[in-house]
Amino acid sequence: MINFFDRCLNLRFADPTPLIWVIVCCTLTGCGASQEEMLIRAAQRRRAPDRSEADSAKNTKTDQPRAPLPGTQQNTADQKAKQSSDFTSTAGSKPKLPSSATSTPPHSEATFSISPIEKRQPNAALSENARRKISQRNILTLATGLRRHFADTKRLPRSYTCNSDNLPTLSWRVALLPYLGHEDLHEKFDFTKPWNVEPNKSLLKYIPDAFVSPERFDTNTNYLLPTGKHFIFGENRVPREKTIEDGMGNTIMLFEVNDELAVPWTKPMDLKADNIAELSAAIGGVRNDGTFAAWASGQPVLLSNTLTSEEIFHATTHESGEAFRAGDIHCDIPLKAQAKSNSSEPLSHGDDTFNQKRIATSVRQNVPSEDDISGAQKKLRNIYVKKLRDAKEDSDKTKLARSMLSDAAKSQSDPVGTYVMQTAAMRLALETVDIDLLLAAIDQRIARFDVDPYLEHLNWLQQISASRLKPRTTTLGNKKLSERALIVAYIGIMENDFSQAEQVIGIAYQFTSKKKDDLIPRLMNKLRVSLSAAENRFKEALSDLDTYRKNPDDAEAATKFGMFLCFTKGDWDTGLALLNKSENKVLQEIAHKDQQTAANSTALEHAALADMWWDLGERAKSLSHRRPCRERALHWYLQAYQQLPDSLDRIHVKSRIEGIDSLEVGSLVALSQQLARVMRFELSNPRSQLTATVRSQQTNDDD
Repeated sequence: MINFFDRCLNLRFADPTPLIWVIVCCTLTGCGASQEEMLIRAAQRRRAPDRSEADSAKNTKTDQPRAPLPGTQQNTADQKAKQSSDFTSTAGSKPKLPSSATSTPPHSEATFSISPIEKRQPNAALSENARRKISQRNILTLATGLRRHFADTKRLPRSYTCNSDNLPTLSWRVALLPYLGHEDLHEKFDFTKPWNVEPNKSLLKYIPDAFVSPERFDTNTNYLLPTGKHFIFGENRVPREKTIEDGMGNTIMLFEVNDELAVPWTKPMDLKADNIAELSAAIGGVRNDGTFAAWASGQPVLLSNTLTSEEIFHATTHESGEAFRAGDIHCDIPLKAQAKSNSSEPLSHGDDTFNQKRIATSVRQNVPSEDDISGAQKKLRNIYVKKLRDAKEDSDKTKLARSMLSDAAKSQSDPVGTYVMQTAAMRLALETVDIDLLLAAIDQRIARFDVDPYLEHLNWLQQISASRLKPRTTTLGNKKLSERALIVAYIGIMENDFSQAEQVIGIAYQFTSKKKDDLIPRLMNKLRVSLSAAENRFKEALSDLDTYRKNPDDAEAATKFGMFLCFTKGDWDTGLALLNKSENKVLQEIAHKDQQTAANSTALEHAALADMWWDLGERAKSLSHRRPCRERALHWYLQAYQQLPDSLDRIHVKSRIEGIDSLEVGSLVALSQQLARVMRFELSNPRSQLTATVRSQQTNDDD
């Protein structure tokens, strides 16, 4: 994109002026929340698990992902080279390729989206809480990746892939790479060769963060699938929903095992336990309160130390015959109370800072402790066990869930009982795909307990199984789900949780009407694809931000990160400050003028600035660059049109507004806002909108 701006007017770069240098220094050293701090915070918000689909060969003995969805951007060197030549250059000019477009030798560190594990070691020993937090995030990331594989292929991956001789070669963890955002690394593996033979052997050091044990930070992983003969991945079976007789929501699919059982992450080996004793001996030795695991529905779970070995074994088997439900033993993985910030403990992208912003001060009650929850679950099981077993039909389950939710609302003096009844009601709502009931339960949970509304919605909405929706046609077009999902996704965009936002929008998309003339599913699908592409771009932008933080005089890094903020994300207020530091005179001039043009400027000034953005977009061949320019032009054209009197200028502005197609907005923010307008609600302050839902729930409870 930088090359494109250079070629527009065939201008030479000029050295940064002393004035810009002074401004940067003053900004960095001044007191209060500086612009640079705002930029850093913009990139430090909570990261999410990645996903982007990749091309693969059709081999029945491998579990490589299917081809990418139309419009999904892949993070490969070939496409980077294509982008570098995607613009019109002025005759006689010799473009200067950015550093990201230069070729790199195979297996060099710059080839992949991650660096070798030896370069990702923490600077100091991590506390127990820090290690716990990392492992919790890893479990969620892997469970989400596995569910995305299931959504894409209608099955979970085999535990290992085989070559033409039916010999095991690589682990499921390699096959999952595209669903974790590492398709560039996935493409380097040779699935016909064993894990410890080149080229696969040299790739072992590029272990993704999601597989890294926070106890060791090496190439061995503790996150294993249960592959015993009684479990869903046993005998290298292909786990499909219909073959998991107990139901995906009632079957464990992933464990964090003891350190002595950790294996090289690419090795085709997992947790081989064929009986209760073997399974019990393999888990429970890493965390002091139990074992981190995940249900096949994608929800993380703490298998508490208070559970018996038999209960955990029954939760892991997949064949029917046992009177077992996940609600009998389920306990969310709790975060231990965090100590005050310690700079010696590296945190991923500023999670703690922004989680504090998310959690608003209120009179809501604290979430009960894991021990209290475990005890209350046993009481709940004893009270409802017969009703749960008798609830065979969905209508019976829904009725039981509503009864639990009603009892929870009345139990004002029993917060622990309320919490477990809400959880049980939500799990039943997921089983029956009763969206209204699920949202009502989420609202009640947020109204009663001091949980983050965004994370609570994210946790439960991601578990909705659209595959169970087929006989429930009345649920299609659920407006409430679409609105709630868009609000949650919009917060995810603000927090740079692009992968999480994509999953939520993808679920909502499956519940919308698919009529050809319906604009909502078209916009929703476009937003989903754009979110998938944004995750890879964000990774590249983070490296530019890191360069800029180390050297605020690096105009190229400032420009690249500014382009991500403005063109991809739609955060123009933050990104324009970086574009204003660009050495490219064309881009710098427009960004500077945009910053100086206030809402109270004259209509002609608004129109002139809009024309500058429009002309810049006209020179771009790529829609990914033309659309954001048109989007910014539209922003200023609309302001100009409201003020201009009837004149040629007003006619000109009107024609430009009409010339922008309804699907032409480019950034994630603009696309989300456009979708909200089509759905006839305002997307102004999404966190307040979730809180408004809570206030409404509280009012209903009082009534």
